[in-house]
Amino acid sequence: MVEIPDDIKGYLKQVQKYHFWLLAILMPLILVPLAFTADAKLLKEIDARSSAVKSKVESINSVARKTAEGLESFGHPQSGWAEQVSRSNDNLRKKTHEQWASIWDQQKPIRKWPADLGSDFVRAIVRLKPGQNLSTRFRDRYLDRIRRIVQELPSRIDAKESMEANGGFERGEFGMPPDMDITDEDADHRVVWDSTDQNELFQTFYWTSTPSTKQIILAQEELWAYEILCDVVAKANKESTGSHNATIPYVSQLAVGYRAAEEDPGGRKGGRLKKKATGGFDDYMGMDMGMDGEMGGKPTNPRFANIGGYGMEEEMYDEFTGMPIDSASGDNDEALLNWIYVDSEGMPLESALVAESPDTKFVHYIPFCLKGRVDQRKLDLLLRSFATMSVPIDVRQVRVNPGSADSMYGDEGMYGGGGMMDGMGFDSMSTDGVRRYDFNVELRGSIAIAQKPSRTDLGLETEAQE
Repeated sequence: MVEIPDDIKGYLKQVQKYHFWLLAILMPLILVPLAFTADAKLLKEIDARSSAVKSKVESINSVARKTAEGLESFGHPQSGWAEQVSRSNDNLRKKTHEQWASIWDQQKPIRKWPADLGSDFVRAIVRLKPGQNLSTRFRDRYLDRIRRIVQELPSRIDAKESMEANGGFERGEFGMPPDMDITDEDADHRVVWDSTDQNELFQTFYWTSTPSTKQIILAQEELWAYEILCDVVAKANKESTGSHNATIPYVSQLAVGYRAAEEDPGGRKGGRLKKKATGGFDDYMGMDMGMDGEMGGKPTNPRFANIGGYGMEEEMYDEFTGMPIDSASGDNDEALLNWIYVDSEGMPLESALVAESPDTKFVHYIPFCLKGRVDQRKLDLLLRSFATMSVPIDVRQVRVNPGSADSMYGDEGMYGGGGMMDGMGFDSMSTDGVRRYDFNVELRGSIAIAQKPSRTDLGLETEAQE
């Protein structure tokens, strides 16, 4: 231990005795300067932070005073910007609704229900609301009278009507064409419409049981599309005086909807180049024995189940009960939508996609196919007839001398070269017996039939208000 000298011990005892008072005097002298130094440093940091915050706030406030090139009419992102955008969107929706209503009104003459169905039927179908059904008497009337209305289609193109309940020719072996001898009655018309195709069309409207309301509505829409396509042919032949100088004197296929839908429209999946058929056994084995070479990939549609038999209705059976299914029953109403519409790109829509597709909200794109003989000098006239119709028609494919999956005549088709036409009565069509400028043409595309304008679909009203 360190010894404290005796002369200092007395002073230490005095300090120890009065240490409280000594500390009371010394502590303020030490702490007060330290406190002032800390406060000065803190105030300086506060001022620096405050200046930074004020700078950021000023930067934000300056945005409202700036202008954005190209967005002057909307203003700039600020408190009223969202409201202005909302008003602009509402105005755009209203203009869209106006244009939609205009197209709907323009097509009013097309959406005309046949007068033969009776005025009471027309009133009932026009007043029908979504989800409601026509009475049985009206549906039975449509069943009985639609057949006669369909039989009037050939007259629209000035062709002989040859539709029968169980008529028509079967496609022969190896896809050979049926006998098509042209009679004097045919020569009196501008157009010869293949009787096989007429009967195939007729079978799709020849029902054996009362159709559902949905089936009637879809069938009538298809009939309107057929009438439009017939009017195109009639328009192209308007200036002709007979079959000898008609633009399109022969129609081998006139189809819309399910009959015209392709699994691979326009060869979008490849395989557009095909080897010319030689008529050998290999060509026969490689053929798709379905209708028109396209039926293999199509989903089932109850209304067209009888196409394969050309009038021999094909019975459908429930896989669980084994009982036959009525093709017109409500159970199959959803399947009636399979491949009757396409989207804006031409791809067919299955029933599950019809309601979800935005393309079906405004219009129904109904696929069509027109095959026949055309005077090559008047092909542009035929295309103009499509382009100048009151209904928008999109011709997506124009195929000249196409090969046919149900023909063994190769790229020239059934009547390539004109030789077969001479032997089938076409020699009366011109002075020397030959229409030298004819060739086979296949046209495919879609017909746009407008749907009833809906403010709900455009977001202008809620479903309850609608």
